Amino acid sequence: MKANTIEEALNLFDPQRPLLEEFEIKSYYVARDNSPLEEMKTILKTATDFPKLLFTGPPGCGKRTELVNLRESLKKDFHIIMFSIKDISNVYSVSLHGMLFFILQKIADKAKNEKLSIYPEKLEKMVTQPFYESPGIESLFQLKTEKRSEKTPDYSASERDDEEDDLSEFIPRIPQRYSSKNFIELINATVWDLEEKTKKDCLIIVSDIDKISVTQASIIFTKLVLHLTKLNCFAVFTFPSQFKHYPDFLHVYRHFAGVYFLPNFAIADRDGNPDEKGRAKLKEIVSKRATTKLIYDDAMELIIKLSGGNLHELINFVRQCCIVSMMEKIGYIDYEVVLMTETRIRKVYNSVYNDETRQMLLKVKNEKKFLPYDKFFTLINQFSVIEYGVGDELWFDINPILNPLIEGLEVKENETTQGG
Repeated sequence: MKANTIEEALNLFDPQRPLLEEFEIKSYYVARDNSPLEEMKTILKTATDFPKLLFTGPPGCGKRTELVNLRESLKKDFHIIMFSIKDISNVYSVSLHGMLFFILQKIADKAKNEKLSIYPEKLEKMVTQPFYESPGIESLFQLKTEKRSEKTPDYSASERDDEEDDLSEFIPRIPQRYSSKNFIELINATVWDLEEKTKKDCLIIVSDIDKISVTQASIIFTKLVLHLTKLNCFAVFTFPSQFKHYPDFLHVYRHFAGVYFLPNFAIADRDGNPDEKGRAKLKEIVSKRATTKLIYDDAMELIIKLSGGNLHELINFVRQCCIVSMMEKIGYIDYEVVLMTETRIRKVYNSVYNDETRQMLLKVKNEKKFLPYDKFFTLINQFSVIEYGVGDELWFDINPILNPLIEGLEVKENETTQGG
């Protein structure tokens, strides 16, 4: 149902909550021209060798909503287990051992519902007992990698395949009752029984791995990748977008059936020419959640322009506009409300930026390209820099809301250039 009041819109525009339920997808989802989902669906429905796919995109571009749509479109063909790493841990961290145990628990639930004999015989005792995370091999690699990172910049390769890994100094003294191998064997046995009885394979979709550190992702997708590929089920895993800039990424590319990227919406091209198709999609996303009487046309255009084509920023901007409207005691969002909201949001950024950050933003705005610095990834993660396109067409720009913060720097640089 669309929001008819500002108060209703406030609750429908929550940037921290993607579309998660079937009714939300049916009511608010907008198909994207630049989504790789159709190709992913084709592979998953056609291949028989249990392909494992990787899926990523810049922060806030709508990855989880796309994966929920994938789940909804395939739920008649598969037993689908979809979860976020936030379902496993209270922090953005995940171990392979913990993830495999969580997958086993979810598959065991399906075995129980289907009344498979494997549940009481092999699964029940294991999956109903408390799980205590003990340091597995990925923890050892992480300790070693973090130790090396004191001397190695984070944007370089985290591990070399041809190096000897002396992990003896990190070997834990805590006994581990079940190994990852045990979990994989039970997962495979269970999905086989499920397929035999129901004639449906299992599809595992794991979101929010893209939010863990690149160091940890590198460990999981390089050193421990064979554990994932040994699962006899279909799977889609997210991974941090910045990982594609690392040398280790080529190692990952070789081990998966496909690597797919979801870009932000384009509101303009690299030269600043408006992208009317991208803007129309963003308008449709907002219009599906709120009636047209709530947001005036000129206000809608400005919101879309200031969002930079990032879904998180779009949804957050509308929500902040709702707050301003309520504080002003008006029941709509007009151009003035958008300008007031823009100022409020920009003040937050301005309070934390230093001269170095402003210079980097200026460099991004002028050059529109990837900068090989650790802080560049921080700017992307905080929506200060927005990524557009994929592959050879990849480019970057600053969040449009930040342009006034570097106007003086632009004038100063231009004057220096002319004087030389």
